[in-house]
Amino acid sequence: MSDVEMKASADELLADRVESSRALGGNPEFCMHGGGNTSVKVERAGKRVMHVKGSGWDLATIEAEGLPGLWLDPLYTVQDGTRLSDTEMVRFLRSHLLDDGAPNPSVETLLHAYLPARFVDHGHASAVLAIADQPEARQREIVADLFGDGIAFLPYVFPGFDLSIEGARLAAAHPGATGMWLAHHGLFTWGETADESLDRFGRAVRACEDFLAKADAALVPPTERQGNPALDAVADRLVACLAGQGPFAGGVHVDARGAGPLPELSAREGMADAVSRGTITPDHVIRIKPWPLVVAPDAPKAALFESLDRFASRYRAYFDENAPRAPEPLTMLDVLPRVAFVPGAGIIGLGRTPKEAAIHADLAEQNLRVVASAEAFGTYTPIPRHEQFLIEYWELEQAKLRGS
Repeated sequence: MSDVEMKASADELLADRVESSRALGGNPEFCMHGGGNTSVKVERAGKRVMHVKGSGWDLATIEAEGLPGLWLDPLYTVQDGTRLSDTEMVRFLRSHLLDDGAPNPSVETLLHAYLPARFVDHGHASAVLAIADQPEARQREIVADLFGDGIAFLPYVFPGFDLSIEGARLAAAHPGATGMWLAHHGLFTWGETADESLDRFGRAVRACEDFLAKADAALVPPTERQGNPALDAVADRLVACLAGQGPFAGGVHVDARGAGPLPELSAREGMADAVSRGTITPDHVIRIKPWPLVVAPDAPKAALFESLDRFASRYRAYFDENAPRAPEPLTMLDVLPRVAFVPGAGIIGLGRTPKEAAIHADLAEQNLRVVASAEAFGTYTPIPRHEQFLIEYWELEQAKLRGS
């Protein structure tokens, strides 16, 4: 095969990858707002190359340039070597890019490289997370019952280099698997074609949906993007309280979600505590912080100011407790919420722009829907608070926000 023919074949595979990536990212029940990542392994000029999602790109709208290419074979040289730090890993990956001007490859690039198929898909599907956020022993039982040896189970591992190494070991130990379940995180599937990998992802999600339905814990569907009188009134008072503060110095925007079943879900006993345990997948914490501001629907401005003060004090305590455990000195982020949880009324996304408020509301609604499902058949159990902190302050995750 000539170089031109090989390039055409590689470009056709990359086009397939772009199309199926958009299908994955375009389904908010599979992944949302920049979450998830995809890859494809091709051949260019007689050498193996992997194209993988670039950090900061959204799968729903990704273009070919959002899937930077890396020379594949050199990536294996660190698989059995000394552990790389985040900085070392980023530098190592960039040193093997085909294009020096390409975006940073995904933080999970090495795992994509080490998985045994041409196409790899990763997402944070709602139905998967309702099960993945149970205690790990319970998760393992469910995954074994639903998928047998077809999907390998990986206990929670911090993303990046460590996850890549542990995931590679797990895949090697389960050569017949076509997917990997990441506890408290999400799902990987793979295949030799884009359709095969995406279809496996979709079938796994449907199996989880069926399980939840049979357990009387079916996810309620996403709602219309609208509030209700009580929620809208709280939102107006919050705007007045937050105006001019910290990140909202340039303005406060809100997106109130109180349609359909959201008021009833938010009113359930213990739900405010449950949604405050942490986000349904670690990726969300960099946008909406580890817990929401919880306020009563009839709270006057004075009570809202008090709630904001308590939120700030709690956040400072969270930082002071966990920052000494971080591998390097950290500077505390702002202490203001990005989501308000209003029992009996719904949720409110808070942002510096209308787009940011809508993103925060989308994530908060998904968190509420998933937590309600998880609590209906078990116990919602996200990663521990100190692990949430490490993700929130992880440089490689913060880089996603700067690129969004």
